Amino acid sequence: MNAFLSLVNRNNKVFRRDKTQVFFSLLSVIIVVALYAIFLQKMQIDRLEQIAMATPEMVTMVNEWLVAGLLSMIAVTSTLAAFGIAVKDIETKATADFLTAPVSRSTIQFSYVANAFLIGLVFSFTALIGCEIFIVATGGNLLGFAEFAKVFAILLLSVSLASVFNLFLVLFVRTQNSFSTLGTLVGTVLGFLCGVYVPVGVLPGFAQNLVMYFPISHTTVLLREAFMQNSFATVFDSVPAADVEAYKLNYGVVYDINGHLLSSSMSIIIILVTIVVLSVLSIMIFKKKNK
Repeated sequence: MNAFLSLVNRNNKVFRRDKTQVFFSLLSVIIVVALYAIFLQKMQIDRLEQIAMATPEMVTMVNEWLVAGLLSMIAVTSTLAAFGIAVKDIETKATADFLTAPVSRSTIQFSYVANAFLIGLVFSFTALIGCEIFIVATGGNLLGFAEFAKVFAILLLSVSLASVFNLFLVLFVRTQNSFSTLGTLVGTVLGFLCGVYVPVGVLPGFAQNLVMYFPISHTTVLLREAFMQNSFATVFDSVPAADVEAYKLNYGVVYDINGHLLSSSMSIIIILVTIVVLSVLSIMIFKKKNK
């Protein structure tokens, strides 16, 4: 246990020492914020004004929609950046040096996973506080204690999924160049697969299915439901139910798979099953590579 904790502490220090890596782990999020400020907010508000009266609460609801997507993306990008240490250690043969000590390969690998989870959790919680300040500064209200606890629980689930998902990807990467390519690819497509860059409803059918079957997008759905619950009641107070449902489907607040609206509990099940499946596959691949 002492060796494991020492490795986690070492990995964490290495990550924090590389300021460039920390910046690039947030680059896709910075891009989303810029796009939102220039295009996305106005587009969504213009669409909403066709079915509901423009109010400050409407702006708050749209901001909450963005915040949910950002938090899902931060969980993925921050944990992926943390795994860069594992790739660097392989390329520089640092892993071989660790094996000269009485430490197993599985302990070394798990230390990278634990470090990624901790970094993802710190980044996500810090981002949550920043998002709450942003929402209040733009006229919204802080989450109540129950809502905050719900969001934090979803973030735990989100970071867990992101850690296992990125572990699975990194097992196929051996060099820092290929890891850099992987980071660019993930950062580029993540905004689309989480329904942040473009509303789910405007995508062609196959792309909508791709988004809805992408497990990480379900953390976005859960966060949107948690953040936007109170705003919905105010903004859509006198709006026909059909228009409200159309908005939710179009902007990925709920998913309709094969004519069935997906419940929050079903999204949680999908996330948990994905975590288990990816964990088992990662263990199998790791054992095969280190026979």
